[in-house]
Amino acid sequence: MSPWLPNQHGAWAMLISPAVVGTIAAVVHFVRADAPARALAVLLAVLVAWFFGYGAFFAFGLTAKARTPERRRQYVTPVYVYGAVAGVAGLLALALQPQLAWWALFFGPLIAVACVETLLGRPRSTLSGVSTTIASALLVPVLVQVGAHGTLGEVPRTAWLGTVVLAMFFSGAVTYVKSMIREKGNRRYLAASIGYHAVALLVTVALIAWLRPMWPAGVLLTAAMVWALARSWWYPHRAAGGEKFTPKQVGLRENPPLLLVCVGALCAAL
Repeated sequence: MSPWLPNQHGAWAMLISPAVVGTIAAVVHFVRADAPARALAVLLAVLVAWFFGYGAFFAFGLTAKARTPERRRQYVTPVYVYGAVAGVAGLLALALQPQLAWWALFFGPLIAVACVETLLGRPRSTLSGVSTTIASALLVPVLVQVGAHGTLGEVPRTAWLGTVVLAMFFSGAVTYVKSMIREKGNRRYLAASIGYHAVALLVTVALIAWLRPMWPAGVLLTAAMVWALARSWWYPHRAAGGEKFTPKQVGLRENPPLLLVCVGALCAAL
C-alpha cells in the first residue's frame, strides 16, 4: 500500500463531492458579491489544504498502525510532506481572509476525534467515520464564505441546510456500509442504522419546512434521504437472504443517492 496515494474509495467520494459542490457555490457567490480577486486565491489555497491535509491524515493512519520501524519511517515521510503543504496553504488562506479562523472551532474537535481514534487503533470506528464525514460536509459553507469573501455569520441559512443533510447522508453511509461488511449479521447495528436513517429523513423534512429553500433543493435533498433510508434496509435484507455483495458493489450503489444529495446541497447553497 502506497502512503502517497490514499486507496480508500469511499473516503475519496466524501472528499471530492463537497469540494465540487462548495467550489461551484463559491464561484457563484464570488460573482454575486463582486468579491475581490484575492478570494479566488483563498479558494485555491483552501482546496490545496483540504486535499493535502487528507493525504497527511491517511499517511498518519498508516504510520500509527505500522508494526516495524522501517515501515513507520516509510509512512511518516508523506505525513511531513503533505502536512507541510497543507499547513502553508492554510496559513496563506488565513492571511488573505482572517475571518476563516473561526472554522477552527468546528474542525479542531472533529479532527482531534479522528486522530485519537486512529492512535487507539480504531481508525474505522463509527465515531471516527462520523467525525470525518461531518468535517467533509463543512467544507461547503467554508467555500461559500470564501467565495463571498464575507464572515461566518453571512453564510446563507440554506447553505447550512445543505451542509447538515450532506453530513447526515455521509454519516448514514458509514453505518450502512458497516452493516453490509464489518457488522454484517449484527442485528442491533442494523436496527440502529435503519433507525438513524429514519430520524435523518425526519430532520431533513423539518429543516426544509423551516428554512424553505428553492424547491429543487427541497425535492432533491428529501429524495436522497428517502433513498438512503430505503437502501439501509433493502440491501442488508437481501444480504441476510444469502445474496452476495462485494465492497465494490456496495460502494457503486451509493453513487445515485450521492448525486442527488450533492445537487440538492448545491441548489441550497446558491
